[in-house]
Amino acid sequence: MNQEHDTYRLWLGAELDGELGPAERRALDGHLAGCEACRGERRALAALGRLLAAGRVAVEADFRERVMADLPPAAWEARTRRSWLAAAVLVAILAGGAALLLGTAAEPGLGVLGPLPVLLDLLASSALAGAGLLAASWRGLGMALQEALQASPWSFVVLGVLVVAVDLLLVLLLRRAAARASRSR
Repeated sequence: MNQEHDTYRLWLGAELDGELGPAERRALDGHLAGCEACRGERRALAALGRLLAAGRVAVEADFRERVMADLPPAAWEARTRRSWLAAAVLVAILAGGAALLLGTAAEPGLGVLGPLPVLLDLLASSALAGAGLLAASWRGLGMALQEALQASPWSFVVLGVLVVAVDLLLVLLLRRAAARASRSR
């Protein structure tokens, strides 16, 4: 079989689906006039199409709505204001703890904002290291992320907040799964 013959066989499937254009249809009809193998495949595809049409099951009009109504709510749909408040308090405690830990390494006499440059430098180093790993595996994404992170110090802050938010979401989902597992015992 040559490549042109393979094209005609692909067109047989397109013809069955009603997706064959007029020019291709004329070329296919010309080919079928002289090719018994393709005429046999056309008959087999037509028979298959009839079998599939005969086995088609009608879907009830409200099927989608009934299935969606029977699904349990997603985890984020059942969240209460209290759980979000707990998450925000946890983030504040973690940030305060990091500031206190890094504050002991900062120069004395800088006050409450003393550890802030150290925190930003730590976050920047972590983000650049992560961007380097991304560049090694997904070069395009890594370069875009690295460029965005080097644009301004606020880029590091935003990335840090996003990382903490994802970590917090993971912790909350794990706690919910553990609570659900303990209730089912």
